[in-house]
Amino acid sequence: MNKKAGILLFLFCAVNNYFAQCPVSVAITDNPTGSLCKNTVVNFNATPTNAGVNPTYIWVLNGDTVLNNTPNFSTAVNGAHVELYLIGNSGCTQDTAYASSYINSITLQATYQVIIEECNQPVADVQITNVQGGTEPYSYYLVTDGGQISGADFIEDLPISSYPLVITDSENCVDTSWIDVTAIDCPPIIPQEVFTPNEDGFNDKWRINNIEFYPNNKVYIFDRWGQRVFYKEKYDNVDGWDAKYTGTNMPVSTYYYVIELEFEKQDKIVVKGPVSILR
Repeated sequence: MNKKAGILLFLFCAVNNYFAQCPVSVAITDNPTGSLCKNTVVNFNATPTNAGVNPTYIWVLNGDTVLNNTPNFSTAVNGAHVELYLIGNSGCTQDTAYASSYINSITLQATYQVIIEECNQPVADVQITNVQGGTEPYSYYLVTDGGQISGADFIEDLPISSYPLVITDSENCVDTSWIDVTAIDCPPIIPQEVFTPNEDGFNDKWRINNIEFYPNNKVYIFDRWGQRVFYKEKYDNVDGWDAKYTGTNMPVSTYYYVIELEFEKQDKIVVKGPVSILR
């Protein structure tokens, strides 16, 4: 091959990228690595291969493109998914590359039990049963309107609300777990206005609908002259009033009830009204 032919061959190869180093690739290194406390700043560094001079870097954070055309990117977003799209200019036919990484953020989470014993209870006790994540041992405190409650596994009479429990593990990772104290909303009692105690097996006893939600109750019934004709604690509809007084049927008339619903952690509720007997 003469010199002129050699020069032409070299130019042909150069034009057709025969001397380009391919394929283009990129790797991401992150610092620091491993499981990290929340809100830790992580630095990501891109190392391209065969991408030419000044390639284009497109960083993506949790699906959103970040305007940062440099080989370095930093974020403190917890649990972030970091992606990199590299566009090279080395002349390779396939001139793009992709790499991704995740931030492994440590989550500290408490499990707990809300202890509710009564309907519509305005306060409740909370038992913290376990803490997970990070490295034992843990310390924690509950933030309330009255201040911080530190280190207690059992907390009494917390008003119905949501409370942050701030947890720290042995590596000084700090996280917040929320404790929701909710009430059991029970329906109100609905006493019958009329019943027919004629011993036909239907509607023979006076019903107080929903009384089963309020076991600590007292029921009084008076005639129209104010004489008490019935009294029972822990009234239920199985063994309710049958319109008898000392074993004798009460006459057809309108009577008046007083129902007291008693609670441990709130004031009692008193319900009053008439009930009529028909035969």
